[in-house]
Amino acid sequence: METVSFNPPLYKQRYQLVFELVEKYKARKVADLGCAECMLLSRLKFCNCIEDLIGVDTDLELLKEKMYRLSPLPCEYLQPRASMLTVRLYHGSATVKDCRMLDCDFVSCIELIEHLDISELERFPEVVFGYMNPTVVVITTPNADFNPLLPGIMRFRHWDHKFEWSRAEFQAWSLNIGNKFGYKVEFTGVGKGPVGTEHLGFCTQVSIFLRQLSKAPQTEAKNSKMLYKLVYEVVYPSLKDKKIQQDIVLNEVIYAAECMRRQIVNSHYDDEGQGAENWNQNERGSEQTEDGKLEKIFRPKDSKRLNVCKIDGKLHIPLINLFSMPKVQQLSGSLQRLEEILQATDRVVLSACGTSLLYPADDDRNED
Repeated sequence: METVSFNPPLYKQRYQLVFELVEKYKARKVADLGCAECMLLSRLKFCNCIEDLIGVDTDLELLKEKMYRLSPLPCEYLQPRASMLTVRLYHGSATVKDCRMLDCDFVSCIELIEHLDISELERFPEVVFGYMNPTVVVITTPNADFNPLLPGIMRFRHWDHKFEWSRAEFQAWSLNIGNKFGYKVEFTGVGKGPVGTEHLGFCTQVSIFLRQLSKAPQTEAKNSKMLYKLVYEVVYPSLKDKKIQQDIVLNEVIYAAECMRRQIVNSHYDDEGQGAENWNQNERGSEQTEDGKLEKIFRPKDSKRLNVCKIDGKLHIPLINLFSMPKVQQLSGSLQRLEEILQATDRVVLSACGTSLLYPADDDRNED
């Protein structure tokens, strides 16, 4: 028999399905029960809609070993998220009630239920659907009908599996839960077999539960306990953090000011017959300062901006010019907010009236 292979690998297909569902339903608080090596969580953290991401598993040592997969990357400090994201890992069981799980929007249980014994499996629906009662629940489990296509399997696919259900068994179990707790159930799967084996279904079978009723009142919450042990918690850099937002805005402002300085330096070379094509995009001229000197000014082609002038070795860049930069405008939100950010830092200097940024104009600023 031809060996069955999957491309992409089966676990990646499962994770991609969950990722797409989270984005489809714009879930804000997502929990992965039985998160194991945190692979799915490390994928889900890139969903921009998620603000709280939770992993729960019974294997404490595995959580401690793999939790650093969820640490922010260096690039995530350079380009913070627009929204907040907090990631937490808990040592606990999907069959135990913990009040911190009450307001989850989306719960995934990927290849989990087949590891539960009979008593745990009986408690599982009440905890997840009755107590947590999220908007969406996704459960995946091996499809026993597909097992004949997998060579070397004697009984189950993994030594720790307590059972593996056929499609009929899994669907009957899922529909019973849906009817009891008010969920509509959709069935799908990942991992197609070879041509001619379509009657066996997917290698992994999937139930998608969609809550049909309004969220049940959480009367138990007042008496619920925090039975899970917090193993890891990290807050990702976000533009919602004022300090981070200020730093990013300042970086963009300084970058924009440096671009303007370089344009003016190029304009000086133009006067000497060098690189005239850079200057032709803008108007140029001169103004007389209070001490009688003529200083070169730079008038951006955009008529909405004001003049940038050079006085005593400093560029006077109107804040309205900086605010007109798309990235600066997006990050600061308003000209008033931009002014507040620039006034609150010593990284830049403003004019006495506070309407212009003073920036070194010389090509070699170390000689200023």
